[in-house]
Amino acid sequence: MADDIFDFGFTAVDEPDNQAPTPAQPSVDQDAILDKLAQLEAKVLNADNSGMINEHRTLIESDVSSKLRDVEDLVLPLLYNLQKNPEKEYIHWPNRTAIIDKQIEKIKAVTRYYERI
Repeated sequence: MADDIFDFGFTAVDEPDNQAPTPAQPSVDQDAILDKLAQLEAKVLNADNSGMINEHRTLIESDVSSKLRDVEDLVLPLLYNLQKNPEKEYIHWPNRTAIIDKQIEKIKAVTRYYERI
């Protein structure tokens, strides 16, 4: 029964029983192909991509700027709160581990956005 699971319907032979004719290869004009490739290469190299590159740069700068503002919004409130009451020497901060862990996850969600894609 176990042999039936691994029987894929083929067997090994020393040589084929009949020789099938190989199909004829179409003739290829290599000079024409090389010529066409050279034309395409020239088109790509001579294309003016500056507009597209500038647009891409603008989008990236906008995205980075937005992400930095998001990080500021997550970090600055903590720093402002720590800055309050400078005359007091000690800070009472119960349950800070859970609060800090939550904030760390928010920051990672902003800064590691591209790792999730």
